[in-house]
Amino acid sequence: MKNYWIFLVLILGGCSKNFEPPPPFNGTDAKATISIKEMRNAHIPGAFGKWAGDDIITGIVIANDASNNFYKSIVIQDSTGGITIKLDGFSIANDYPLNQRVFIRLNGLWLSEYGGMLQLGAGIDTSNPQYTDLLPIPVPLFSRYILKGSIEPAPTPIHVNFDQLKDSLQSRLIQIDSVELAAADTAKPFADAINKATVSHTIRLCGIGTVYLRTSGFADFAAIKTPRGNGSIKGIYTVFDTQKQIQIRDTGDVQMKGLRCSGVRLIFYEDFETIPVNTGLQISGWKNIAENGSAIFEGKWNAPNRYAEITAFATYQPVVNSWLILPPINLNNSTNEQLSFITKDAFDNGANLQAYISSNYDGGNSPSKAKWTPLKATIAKGSVNGLATKWTPSGPISLQGYSGKVYIAFKYEGADIADLLLKKTTRFQLDEIKIVGN
Repeated sequence: MKNYWIFLVLILGGCSKNFEPPPPFNGTDAKATISIKEMRNAHIPGAFGKWAGDDIITGIVIANDASNNFYKSIVIQDSTGGITIKLDGFSIANDYPLNQRVFIRLNGLWLSEYGGMLQLGAGIDTSNPQYTDLLPIPVPLFSRYILKGSIEPAPTPIHVNFDQLKDSLQSRLIQIDSVELAAADTAKPFADAINKATVSHTIRLCGIGTVYLRTSGFADFAAIKTPRGNGSIKGIYTVFDTQKQIQIRDTGDVQMKGLRCSGVRLIFYEDFETIPVNTGLQISGWKNIAENGSAIFEGKWNAPNRYAEITAFATYQPVVNSWLILPPINLNNSTNEQLSFITKDAFDNGANLQAYISSNYDGGNSPSKAKWTPLKATIAKGSVNGLATKWTPSGPISLQGYSGKVYIAFKYEGADIADLLLKKTTRFQLDEIKIVGN
């Protein structure tokens, strides 16, 4: 590894605001001479250091002031580390957008810490003897220190757990999964947009570990409410003294739409264990409708389990459209709702079973008059020679975005005609319909 020459300054008083900029970058053939990690390792903790060598680092812009959550700065990273660069300008994102490669000429720049967070700037301000500050790079000097390269693919966040958060991850794009905001911090503004005050919200992994979601009161999304669910968060890892923090670029960095670790509530459940068998399914509040054709959902039993079943076989009708509709579900008193169920198929020849949701079904016998939205569920298929040996889980199906009274329906579409190429009589079995939420 090559030698680095850093001039360390011991502040005795007075004021230093003079800049000694290098000449502008020439040409477009700049390349890094050291890594960001090597630059960081050359810093002496607690000191202000001025870089005296003609070294260059390069990195991808992973944060800027596009949403005003990063004030007068950009954050860059390479494969070894990240660094925050203080810039004395506004609308910096126009010059240094996300995923822009930049080359930073270090000669004359200063490294120092703010609350333990290592930053790169253009000088030091000692006008206050009690507080020495790192000065940002002035706008006229941007081009002398920073050369823009190409726009590159967005870097993949580093997936970490709470116990892996350490200083080597400072100013890097990270992601933590299976996390949620503390209950007291849910459905609260990301920051104080009225008083322009920064706010820190607590993030936990099912009650274990703590990191803080820190958001500026100037952020464009400061007034937006924080999510209530469980999921992932990505952003820039920062620190302030002993506090470990994540700063997001925008609310798209927070994907918490799953069920929380605690407080899961059963909203609806039907396993068909009390239904009569070998007859049309009749459950209070449900609708079992043969809208076209005569096939309806029936109660069936295969020891020790009962379930609902439907097929167009032996109906001898060219169009079979049948509905099984749950009682109305009220989503006003819950959040993060998820639907799940299991299915089996038999003698699959192309009939279709699909789950739907509707907010305007009138509860009558003509469901096709309502607007139904298909739900992204996994339905059993492909068992052409007999009944599937295992149940197929639908997967958790998010009902977020819906509120008030909704209806969940299962629609069967088939046909029983002489032409074997057009016959669609697949048998479907349905069981363990469940809706949960917080």
